[in-house]
Amino acid sequence: MHANVNFLILFLFGLCAEQANGELSGLLSALQYLGLKIQPNGAGSQSQVSRGQCEYTFEAYALMRERHLCVPDDEHIMHMTEVPQQRKPPLRIRCLDVPDLSLREGNITLPKLLIMESAKEIVNLLKPIGNATKRHEYGSCVVMHFCTPTSLECARIANVINLLPHLFPNLPVAYVDAYKFSRFNAEFGIVSLPTTLIFHQGRPMLKYDPAWDETSRLACAKFIMRHTNLKTVDPRSIKPYVLSWTKIGPLLDTPDFQTDFYLGLAWAFILLCLANYVRRTLIWKQLVEMVQRNWRESEETQMEMVD
Repeated sequence: MHANVNFLILFLFGLCAEQANGELSGLLSALQYLGLKIQPNGAGSQSQVSRGQCEYTFEAYALMRERHLCVPDDEHIMHMTEVPQQRKPPLRIRCLDVPDLSLREGNITLPKLLIMESAKEIVNLLKPIGNATKRHEYGSCVVMHFCTPTSLECARIANVINLLPHLFPNLPVAYVDAYKFSRFNAEFGIVSLPTTLIFHQGRPMLKYDPAWDETSRLACAKFIMRHTNLKTVDPRSIKPYVLSWTKIGPLLDTPDFQTDFYLGLAWAFILLCLANYVRRTLIWKQLVEMVQRNWRESEETQMEMVD
């Protein structure tokens, strides 16, 4: 009897010692991670942790030591030793100087915004000049602004686009109605409006989504200078009356309200499908039966009154 009791006491003591050893090992790992190296005799001294020798044992795996103490070239911490990638330089294209695109109005010569009226005009404007096939070779550059007159956001940035030809007198700047020339949207990857594309030798190279506020009137011009070899004229050299003209045309700063027949057809189709669905529901059938029954009863009542 006493032997069994002693064996039970020893067994419980062994379990407690094993659990205490595990907790002590976890405590030592935590202290080592914080920078304290504990000596075997229990005395602690603060020193720099040697982050070498990742032990691949069951105890190290159970205590997750490899997360804290690994060799520098270990696969677990390779992402910590990688050198961050350098930021790539901006994509730059080289543009040729085109003939003067100014429009003469009376005694004043002004650059003009090209309004595309047909697909043929767009194709002719994008024709390449020379045999350049790479962006670092000099070629023809065209800025195309895709928008619609009925868009509120397009109306907000109309003044910015009207100003671009005056900032870049030798750069063709064109306006394309994305609603009228919808087939070019898929060809050039237009997914939202407004969108401004920079073409080099007839190929779309850069895309810019302009946004209007009081501090970004020259943001589109800065984007063009950042990615091309073109420079703007001094904004202070632009006459005040020219700035006032850019606020009234050729693109208007108020959206144009038009009747969208396709939208009306779409709503008619939706209502037709909804009516067909309601006609097949049980509530609709019960309603029709109730009306028919009331109608028959009213007719029978009228016949009885006549008789």
